Amino acid sequence: MMGFTNELSLRRFTFELVGSGPPRTTMVVVADMALVRKYEIPLQELPLLCVRLLQSWTADADSTAVFSEKEMIEYANRREEAKTLAEQKRRQFPRRSPIPEVAPSSGEERRNATRRGGGWR
Repeated sequence: MMGFTNELSLRRFTFELVGSGPPRTTMVVVADMALVRKYEIPLQELPLLCVRLLQSWTADADSTAVFSEKEMIEYANRREEAKTLAEQKRRQFPRRSPIPEVAPSSGEERRNATRRGGGWR
């Protein structure tokens, strides 16, 4: 990634594709930031999503791709499914509650319980 620029509500990511030969191709991916916020896509993930888009995209004459609303919806749905699955796994193995402390019954046990490490004596 060479960088990005902001133009109104669009963010333009510029990539330089390096092939086996000397000519390098400059590609631009445009993302609508209003849609990015609408579908709650983290800004840190945008460059990687643009790279994935370029990997599956065939170049046109102008070398510009658009990260479309359809692709954003698909990504948001996959992310929500992963979040739901993680929540289900957490519920499947609930945390064990700590064992409640029992008050000491004898005077000696009470004295030992107040000292550090007294419960082990």
